[in-house]
Amino acid sequence: MRWGVLGFSYTPLFGTYFYNQNYRLGFLVCPIRHLTGIPCPTCGMTRSFMAIGRGNLNQAFAENLFGPILFASFLIAIVHVTLELLTRQQITTLHCQLLRLKKVQILFFLTVLIYHTFRLYHISQTGELYIAFSKSPLGKLLFQ
Repeated sequence: MRWGVLGFSYTPLFGTYFYNQNYRLGFLVCPIRHLTGIPCPTCGMTRSFMAIGRGNLNQAFAENLFGPILFASFLIAIVHVTLELLTRQQITTLHCQLLRLKKVQILFFLTVLIYHTFRLYHISQTGELYIAFSKSPLGKLLFQ
């Protein structure tokens, strides 16, 4: 289990490094945004991680507010699990206890949902949302 968490946590960090070295995988696109033109709550995470990899935290927060938070979470998980593997003991910390609380999980989910709603509202006011939807496969299907 710990090795799986460690591998899962390292994956986006390695991806950030290789993506910043211009290695690209064409199939790594957001399926929701591709089909509808509407960004999902995690849209911008890759760009946010890329900005972090280049040391540009302002751009990272601009791409997706939760990108730097998730990136830091992966780093914390790597350190935590590595220490558990080295000591061969389970380490109980405050962040582990907080993540198990339903109220904290619900609060985080609601925060992400509210942030996403504000993002959608903003791009709808600029007209970008309508244009993206009308050019998407679903938009073309509905409007033609």
